[in-house]
Amino acid sequence: MNSDRPIGVIGLGEMGGTIATRILSVGNRVVGLDKSPGIADPDSPLFERVQRPAEVASACDVVLVIVHTDDQVRDVIFGEGGLAETARPGSVIVVHSTVDPASCSELAEELADHGVALVDAGMSRGRGSMRDGVLTLFAGGDADTIEQARWAFHLYSNNVVHAGPVGAGMALKLCNNLLLHTNRLAMLEVAHIAANAGLPREALLEGVRSSTGSSWVLEHWGKKDDDALDSGIGSHPFVDRTSREVELALTYAKRLGLTLPATTATGKYLIDVLTDGLPTHFGPSAPGEAKTAGRVRRNRIIEEYRANGGRLSGIRESWEILLLTSTGARSGQRRTTPLAYLQEGDDIYVFASDGGSNKNPDWYRNIQVNPKVTVELGTRTFDAIARELQGEERDQTYSRQMARDSEYARYEASAARTIPVIHLKEVAQ
Repeated sequence: MNSDRPIGVIGLGEMGGTIATRILSVGNRVVGLDKSPGIADPDSPLFERVQRPAEVASACDVVLVIVHTDDQVRDVIFGEGGLAETARPGSVIVVHSTVDPASCSELAEELADHGVALVDAGMSRGRGSMRDGVLTLFAGGDADTIEQARWAFHLYSNNVVHAGPVGAGMALKLCNNLLLHTNRLAMLEVAHIAANAGLPREALLEGVRSSTGSSWVLEHWGKKDDDALDSGIGSHPFVDRTSREVELALTYAKRLGLTLPATTATGKYLIDVLTDGLPTHFGPSAPGEAKTAGRVRRNRIIEEYRANGGRLSGIRESWEILLLTSTGARSGQRRTTPLAYLQEGDDIYVFASDGGSNKNPDWYRNIQVNPKVTVELGTRTFDAIARELQGEERDQTYSRQMARDSEYARYEASAARTIPVIHLKEVAQ
């Protein structure tokens, strides 16, 4: 590999642009591109912009891919005019994008047929400036390939951790992200306690920074955190990125068959807290506050589900849910509830788990009195009769759901009740 050749950078946004600028600042040439017309070129005579990834690969032995999603990474590499068209045998493609570890493994296998190596290198900012080359890389790949590309890594990173084979770097990155985001939720809750106790914010931050509760989040506490303790950040790229990172990490853990109570709570609450502000969802414990927060989350899910033909986005993209509308046992009013479900042929089952609560949810009490319900499943809407399963039929169905989603084992263990299983039978029209 020729270290005198330029380094390729595909994706010149916040992270990619900073990395490209750093590489240029130490005198190395960069060939790059970004499909977003609003992204400006780095200001250096050593930078050359091209139009297609294939042009980057033909000029560079090391190419850094810093785009947003798994699909975008694949398109950059194997799409029309992609890197694979012109990448020379012996060259290295480095995926810095935060993606599924399985995507990296699949891409590496396909690139091996071209004689091209892939390294997945998740990025984490350190306790300094990326512009000064302070950046940790969690690298996954063959040890010889890592060494082959290390000259390039050292131009913009001061800490390269070889995590293992391809995919391991991204797995380590997801672990790091989940710790970061879980710590952010915990820190926001602690700051909320302090505010309601009359403790000045600066006293809290100064005290904890010098003690055992310190963290990266606390040391870099800023306006976004203050906003989350007030009315929230709203729709913002920071929230979108956080949502995607948490979802990737939790999906990966679920694939491994793991039950993670604390980090699952992060996925459940953090995005809403950042968007709307913590007081909206977890204000002082005035009567009805918790129910109000629950209604806010529920209504947002219902609106998005209906607007997008039964699909959700962001942190909830992988959720498999239906909408169940029941008639209030006392009020007689129609109430809609998003629920996870199990479908086996024409049989549809829902579970009154309520997150492992010790109380049965309202919708369950409703169907005991009024078993006729309306179900929205994807783009279909139909009437159904709800019937509670008993005995062995109930136990076997719940066991099948636990096999699909390990969270249901935790629900059953934490609830001081038998979680009801409900069969929904469509009513013929």
